[in-house]
Amino acid sequence: MMAGFIDVTGWSTREVQRLGHADDDTPDELRPRRGARRSVQVTPGGGHPGYAVENVWAAACAAQRINGEYLKEGRNIMGEQGEVLSTTPRNRDVMLQFLHHPECLLPEDIAQGAECQNFLRNDLTFRALKGQLNDFDQSTQKVLAVTDRFFPQQHRYELAVIACLPQSHLRSMARQEQQARLKKATGGTVGSVGDKVGMDVEVVSASYSQNFNIYWVNAVNDADQPVFFSYKVALKAGDRHTITGTVKGYRDGKTQLNRVKIV
Repeated sequence: MMAGFIDVTGWSTREVQRLGHADDDTPDELRPRRGARRSVQVTPGGGHPGYAVENVWAAACAAQRINGEYLKEGRNIMGEQGEVLSTTPRNRDVMLQFLHHPECLLPEDIAQGAECQNFLRNDLTFRALKGQLNDFDQSTQKVLAVTDRFFPQQHRYELAVIACLPQSHLRSMARQEQQARLKKATGGTVGSVGDKVGMDVEVVSASYSQNFNIYWVNAVNDADQPVFFSYKVALKAGDRHTITGTVKGYRDGKTQLNRVKIV
């Protein structure tokens, strides 16, 4: 017989199975039965106490306040020799830092978080009635559905989404303000189709069209007449320009201009 082995010649199968079991002396009533599972009580957060909803929205707004924009990835500022001079962390990481230290949240962060939450809820309700919801809106709805606490394991996806919602809130507010500004323009339409015109305008909005590789610009002229036209580069909302163009047509009370040039 080789060293280290036990001669089991003549042993029963049960005796071989029992070989080496440390719990042979355990009373039968205390042994686990075949197929039995221990009942384990798991908390929603896997033991984590969770983050208060108010603090999560406030932390997301605080990250937006600090970064000044939404950063999905961190951003490095490089030196002339390729060295990293500074790093701006992504919003999600800044948000988590505040959640670990909620005492650092400002009162305005909490107020902004509540405003952001209410605005997005009302905006989604309004657009849902019009059948205008998209995939991102459905993600936002999942975040808004959390009304008690966010648990890191259970709500990993929601915590990732909420980091970008303050910027979505700001964009939605800007869009509504732009639409209101155009609706308030009471000057009517400009000239007749085919007329060559010149005017001073204030840019209300500029949105990029991937299909045509141009920007659609909405503006209001000094006569309080809303106009829109395509342009090759983005124009900043609030800037004023003197333009020339040709009246192409009319849509929703606005005058469409063609072949627009800034002079």
